[in-house]
Amino acid sequence: MTDFVLTSVQDAARRAIEEHNQLALSVRDSEAFVDALLNPKPVNDRLRDTVRRYRERAGV
Repeated sequence: MTDFVLTSVQDAARRAIEEHNQLALSVRDSEAFVDALLNPKPVNDRLRDTVRRYRERAGV
């Protein structure tokens, strides 16, 4: 009986920690996403050249 209880408690603790980590990661990702939308980084030359090449090749 003791092994069963110990194993059950360990499994429940492991699940609780995993759920907390997933929630914390989701909140952090959401904050980073919103921050990127509200404070976009300036377009650099490399990105500008990449977009230009894409448009030339895609005929856009």
